[in-house]
Amino acid sequence: MGSVYRATDLNLNREVAIKVLKSEISNDRKFIANFLREVEITASLNHPNIVNVFSFGEFNGQYYLVMEFLGSKTLDDFIVDKKKISEAETLNIGIGVANGLNFALQRGGLIHRDIKPGNIMLTADNTAKVLDFGLALTPETAEHGGEIWGTPYYVSPERLEQKPEDFRSDMYSLGVSLYHTMCGHPPFDAKTADLVAAKHLNDKPLSVKTYAPYVSESTTYAIMKAMSRHPEDRYASYDEFIEQLEDAKRRLVTQPTQQNVPQVAVVETAEVDKRMGLIVGAAVGAIVLVVALFLIWKLFIATTV
Repeated sequence: MGSVYRATDLNLNREVAIKVLKSEISNDRKFIANFLREVEITASLNHPNIVNVFSFGEFNGQYYLVMEFLGSKTLDDFIVDKKKISEAETLNIGIGVANGLNFALQRGGLIHRDIKPGNIMLTADNTAKVLDFGLALTPETAEHGGEIWGTPYYVSPERLEQKPEDFRSDMYSLGVSLYHTMCGHPPFDAKTADLVAAKHLNDKPLSVKTYAPYVSESTTYAIMKAMSRHPEDRYASYDEFIEQLEDAKRRLVTQPTQQNVPQVAVVETAEVDKRMGLIVGAAVGAIVLVVALFLIWKLFIATTV
C-alpha cells in the first residue's frame, strides 16, 4: 500500500507517523475516492484500541495519511523477538483488538480486511491498537472479485473464494493471528502463497494445544472457533467472542495454570511416596514379627515334645 515515515508535526510540536501511498495507487481515482471516505470514517473512530488518524492529504500527486506515532513495536515484531507470547498476554491482545474492530463495525460499518500481527501495535503499557484500515470495506464501498489483497497467512477462506465478506472475516484473521502469537507460527504454512491459500480452504488446523500444550481449554476453544472454516460456525458477534476471551482470562486468574500442574503433581507424589513408604515399612515389620512368633512357637513345641 505504501511506506510509513516517522515525522514531526511542526504546528503542534509532536511526533506523528505518515503513510505515503504508492504512486500507482495514488493515480487510481476510484480507489482514492473510496479511500477518502474510509479515512473519514476511521478518523472519527475515537477508541483506545484503534490508532488515531489526524489528517489525510495530497502533495505533488502523492497521497498521505497522518496518524499518531505510537513509538512501539507491532505484534509481529514481538513474535519475532519472543517466538511465543504467553496465554495471558495473548488474551489481552485479543480482547483489545476485538473491542477495536467491534467499535469500528458499530460506528462506521467498517470491515478491516487485513488483520494480522503486523497491523496490531502494542504500546508501552501493552495496549493493543489496530492499524491500517487501508483495505477496509464500508457498506457503500463493498465490492467483491478481482485481485485479492492481504497477507495469505491470515486471509479468510471466504475472501479467498471471493465470496461476500462480513465482520466474521476479520474475526477469522484475528483468530489466526492469536494462534500465531501463542504457537510461534501460523496454522498454515507452505512455500508459496497459493499453497497457503489452498490450506486455508482445504485443511483443518491442528489445535493450539498441539504446539502450546500449556494453553487452557477455554482459550483453545475461543481461538479455534474464531478460526472455523465457515463463517456461520464462528461467533455470531464480537460481543460473544469477547465474552469467551474474557471468560478464559478470568479462569486463568482464578485457576492454576497447566504450567504449574507438573510441579504440584511432583509434590503430591513425593508426599504419597513418603506415606506409602511408612505403610509398607509397617506392613513388612508386622510380617517379620508374625513369622518370628511362628518360628518361636514351633521351636517351643519341638522342645516340649
